Amino acid sequence: MVQERTQLNINIDPELLVKIKSEAMKEGKTLSAFVIEKLSNIQSSSTNNILEERLARIEKHLNLDQNPTNEKKGIGKIFTDEGAKNYGEVAKKLFELHLKKKGISKEGGLQELATYLEKLPHSSPELVFQILLGNHDLTGLEMTKAYRHGSCAMRTALVEWSNDNLEDLNKAFLDAVITKSLA
Repeated sequence: MVQERTQLNINIDPELLVKIKSEAMKEGKTLSAFVIEKLSNIQSSSTNNILEERLARIEKHLNLDQNPTNEKKGIGKIFTDEGAKNYGEVAKKLFELHLKKKGISKEGGLQELATYLEKLPHSSPELVFQILLGNHDLTGLEMTKAYRHGSCAMRTALVEWSNDNLEDLNKAFLDAVITKSLA
């Protein structure tokens, strides 16, 4: 099938254009092919990382990320237990909603979700499955540990699996942050 193309005209800094052309030549590609490839590789879930990045900047600003021994004691956690529990419940509800939309069983959904989780480091599939099945209440410390490994694998996997940005889950994530630390 021939893909229809349209032309995009943009104003760009001449120095940046030289850099882009140089990189395209290094890779043996035309300028158009290089730009199309770079734009195509932008992850649709990149907005999910924004939450973690914002929280990481806040955490660093408040020096909450400095003492790893505090984490063992539950000190320095950045999510409330109540907020984490709610986050897990929202994740469970959204998982069930998308199971219905896809017309598949919980087992089938968990199998599909497992393929997304295995791509993510520190994803703890067993914990994610227990949360989504309603067999475990997520704690603030567990959520903090997951976040400190780079992102919430459960949210990332659910977003990719459902092909939905899951705004309710993003809101629950932000609502779970201990806000008294930020004042």
